[in-house]
Amino acid sequence: MRRRLTSEAVRAAAVTTAAALAAAGATIPASAASPPVAAPRVAAVAPPAVDAATFSAPQRVRLITGDVVTLPGAGRPLTVTRSPGSRSSFSVVRTGDHTYVVPSAVRPLVGRLDLSLFDARALAATPARTPVTVTYDSTSTPTAVPGVSITKRTGRTATGVVTPASSAALAKALRTRSAASVFRGVAGITAAAPTVRPTFPMHTVKVRLVGAGGAPVEGLVILANVDDMRKAVTFGVAVGGEARVSVPAGHYQAAALFGDETTSGLVVQPEALVSGPGTLRLDTRAATARPSVTTPQPTDGTFTSLDVSRVDAKQNGSLSLGMLGFDGQQPLYSPVRAGAVVHGSLDSAYAFMGAERGQPATPSYLYELGTAYPGELPASIRLDPAPTDLMQVTHSYRGSTSRSHLPSLVENGVTLPTGTGIGVGFFRSVPTRMTVWSGGDPGVTVSSAFTASFDWETFTGSEYLTSADRPVVPGTSRSEEWNRRPSHPSILRPSGAFPVCGACLQAGYLSLVVPSFSDNDPDHWGLVDDPSRVAWSVSTGGTVLRTSDGPLVDYLRLPRGTAPVVVEHRERMRRIGFPDSTTTTRWEVPRKAGSAVPGAQCPDGVGPCRSLGMLEPRYRLPIGVTGAMSSGRHTGTLTIAPFLSNTEITSLAVDVRYGSGPWTTVPYRRTGPTTFALDVQVPRSGGPASLRVRANDSASSTVSQTITRAWTVAP
Repeated sequence: MRRRLTSEAVRAAAVTTAAALAAAGATIPASAASPPVAAPRVAAVAPPAVDAATFSAPQRVRLITGDVVTLPGAGRPLTVTRSPGSRSSFSVVRTGDHTYVVPSAVRPLVGRLDLSLFDARALAATPARTPVTVTYDSTSTPTAVPGVSITKRTGRTATGVVTPASSAALAKALRTRSAASVFRGVAGITAAAPTVRPTFPMHTVKVRLVGAGGAPVEGLVILANVDDMRKAVTFGVAVGGEARVSVPAGHYQAAALFGDETTSGLVVQPEALVSGPGTLRLDTRAATARPSVTTPQPTDGTFTSLDVSRVDAKQNGSLSLGMLGFDGQQPLYSPVRAGAVVHGSLDSAYAFMGAERGQPATPSYLYELGTAYPGELPASIRLDPAPTDLMQVTHSYRGSTSRSHLPSLVENGVTLPTGTGIGVGFFRSVPTRMTVWSGGDPGVTVSSAFTASFDWETFTGSEYLTSADRPVVPGTSRSEEWNRRPSHPSILRPSGAFPVCGACLQAGYLSLVVPSFSDNDPDHWGLVDDPSRVAWSVSTGGTVLRTSDGPLVDYLRLPRGTAPVVVEHRERMRRIGFPDSTTTTRWEVPRKAGSAVPGAQCPDGVGPCRSLGMLEPRYRLPIGVTGAMSSGRHTGTLTIAPFLSNTEITSLAVDVRYGSGPWTTVPYRRTGPTTFALDVQVPRSGGPASLRVRANDSASSTVSQTITRAWTVAP
């Protein structure tokens, strides 16, 4: 979903969370000083587009099987984290507002298990409890249904909900039993809303799916009208090798996804004419091609994605068919030669992720490779990169799991210029390190995310951080450190995928994009899972222009005058296994615009876009993975970074206190125009530390930031 950067859109984006994606507007805290003032729009000028999902907590959906799907957004690929012990691969179908992710463990039961149970985008509206309807084979069938918590039963019909606990129970059952035996006695389960039927003439088409010797094959069949997909994108289930669907006349792409937990296959017939009732035949033996990958170091924990995208002749619709394979499950597919498509267009892409040999669940190194094939699905896909073709990034992860006893969730992904790709999540114990090598076609980007504590059983997490998607630069290397404390709000820097400036002025308008917190890496930013834990306001000359909760995302017109802009922000971070930490920040910034920001979109869509020089403190202190510093004398680093500006810090005060004790000064020495070395004394005992920083720069911009529970004293 795309929204324009108007005041209404960005305020709606600011309160959108994984639990409430359909939020229509901002929530104003009861303590607001005054009602927000609506910002007028710039007449006849199109402002830049903003993806609302970018500023929400990650849209994670837990399927009935327990597998976790993280939906794509802001250039990110769809990411799948399998339930512990799962051996499934996945079929992925994207069309319109629907993204179906079907685990191979239950693919033979699609039909009995309605596709609505696997529509990740629809399920995202209620990720904690998905209402379902269950139909039994008979009235004597027991009421217990794996994966569903039954709330009411009448005869052969029952209603219930899919919850984290019920999906976890099904995931465990599928480790040792087949789906057919687990769902014995269940005729059907659906989460679907009533189907809307078209009014134009329809024709019944039999689709026969056959294999060796003409034997029937079961699978998921998809017919898409390639004249105009608004007429039909229809799904069917080949039971006994045959599916029956009703479609209007026209040209169609017919495809089928088939296989089991060891093999995934895709067969595509790009052009078929339907002019009346008839039969289409798809032969799975045409799926003869299999990708081949060689990496500089050996891997056996592999994750693969083959994606075929079709756009209709009128550019009115698109369909994407994909397969996600795990643990060596390279997909089989039928090639589509260049020129075979007459109506519309077809493109394909292949992505590969390979983990260190012998450690697929917790790799110490990972490869990310991707390649695209415009106009065809080639007969040969071969990836064989040299070390010099790859970019190397060494990630170090810190978190709260050593005290919460919960694993962290590490997510990495590769995205191709076509927008397709693959992301994979790993459950890991921290602290830990992982080296990632990335490569592929020009234009390939990579992204990472980290949740310091994630409980698969209850589907809850805390301390979520993400990075911007980044282009692959072959032959380069760098390191990243995740979740180094203390945390604080960050100001979004414009990137190729999201070029909106995080704090900029233009023609009397102000845009602000300030996600909830950061971990002191300027390319990372984080979001709390509950917008009510964040409160902020924007004012000038004593007049409050806006006040709200959630990530600070706003676009507003400033009144006439020269009074500075005042931004106040308060964030309370929930940490599983630790007490909450609260960060309060106040910026006061002259209204005079600073340097031009190359590549950034301005608030009104017209250049030049100039930075608002807000001061952003970043810290590097010897705080351990449990959030503690040992007693004694420590050296730390403080950087007061002017946002996209070259000003110098002219005054600084740093103070610390332990528990309810007095504030004491932290000595420092200047090491550069914006950097300082801190001399931190930690007592042998005392309560949690609060840290306070106050600074001014040569452009008269000021910042004051106080962090409670910045660290504790190690026992």
